[in-house]
Amino acid sequence: MKEVMIRIPDLSLRNLAVLLVLVLGGSLAFWQYGTRAKRPAEGSEQRTAESALPTGGSAESEHEKESGHGHKEESSLSGSITLSPEAVRNAQIETAEVTLRSLQEWIEVPGVVEPDLNRVVRVRALARGVVRSVPVRLGEQVKAGQILFEYENIEVAELLGEYRRLVAQQAKLEAHAKAAGQAAERAEHLLAAQALAQKEVEQRIAELGEAEAELEAHIASKEAVARRLRLFGLQPADLTARSSEVPSLQKVTAPQSGVIVDFKIAPSEVIAGGQEVITIANLKRVWVMAKVYEKDLGQVRLGQRAEISFLTFPDRKLQGKIAQVNSSLDPQTRTAGVRVEVDNPKEDLKLQMFGTVRLLTGKVRSVVAIPRTALQRGDGKDQVFVQVSATEFQKREVQPGPQVGEWVEIVRGLKAGEKVVMQGAFMLKSELKKEEFGEHEH
Repeated sequence: MKEVMIRIPDLSLRNLAVLLVLVLGGSLAFWQYGTRAKRPAEGSEQRTAESALPTGGSAESEHEKESGHGHKEESSLSGSITLSPEAVRNAQIETAEVTLRSLQEWIEVPGVVEPDLNRVVRVRALARGVVRSVPVRLGEQVKAGQILFEYENIEVAELLGEYRRLVAQQAKLEAHAKAAGQAAERAEHLLAAQALAQKEVEQRIAELGEAEAELEAHIASKEAVARRLRLFGLQPADLTARSSEVPSLQKVTAPQSGVIVDFKIAPSEVIAGGQEVITIANLKRVWVMAKVYEKDLGQVRLGQRAEISFLTFPDRKLQGKIAQVNSSLDPQTRTAGVRVEVDNPKEDLKLQMFGTVRLLTGKVRSVVAIPRTALQRGDGKDQVFVQVSATEFQKREVQPGPQVGEWVEIVRGLKAGEKVVMQGAFMLKSELKKEEFGEHEH
């Protein structure tokens, strides 16, 4: 077999350097050739994209031209909408003319509902004792005569013993007074017979007076104890009965009908005599306490009519009269408390409920006013729909003022003679929203 020999070149340092230069040179040439080949393609692509656009415009301006055709169909007024005559009839849109009206001026201040203190009673325990049962709760409606709580009267036995001691001692005092009376009578006879000195007679008469005075004081003490026992519900027969037969469980009843607004009692609790445990308020009539600033006090007087509104009852205006104006100002707020009395037959007004009090001053001024139903609320702003033409309506932001009855003053945004939508505004708002959403989608 013939031997084949492969010669491995001598890779000296010089040969390796030459080889490295050749490889790097070839790579650089290949990269430059690729770059020149790619640039014409990119340029032709850009020119192709530009040639697709019409002369004198861009893709963005073309889009604006296309969408501009739709905008021409809308009203030129911002926030307005145009309906067909048939749509106006179907929506049953009703309008009212903005007019100048004479409205009464008033002072508007915050107020809070408080109980009429003339209709509040505080129930107290008559004696020291231990609570056995409490069948009522805080906030509950109670009727006059209803049992509020029962307690074991610890003082009954003590008072009954005191009463019987006074009864027994009264017999001795009566006997002593009787003896003193007899002694004084004998002394007067002896004086007439000149058998007794005048000084002795006067002494007997003084002793009689002392005995009678002591007896009267004793009887008064006994009657005081008896009256207190009767307050506890004891009958005359109980005063002479054995102690074991005398009832010590006392029942306390409601002195009037009303709501329990304060409650400080619990079963098994020890209560003291005179301790206030339950408060009942009759809320058929309440006070609305308002605060009037110093600068407005000259327009406030007793008997002045007031109108109160609450967020809970937005469609109701309660009437009241000023019953009291405080004689001093709050040094911090520079306001004076004003008490307005309000009837509350259904007890809809709850204690501590906040409201707005309008004190009518009696002054009248001419203002731009619209019906209350024309005022709308949208996007956190007060708005109305103004009729621009028979079929075109514009949404307009306004600044409302005070409301009197069914009329609202408009401070800014309207002028007399314009027409506002009273009925059908909801449909206009819906249609306007549709157009706005359609524009955003387009």
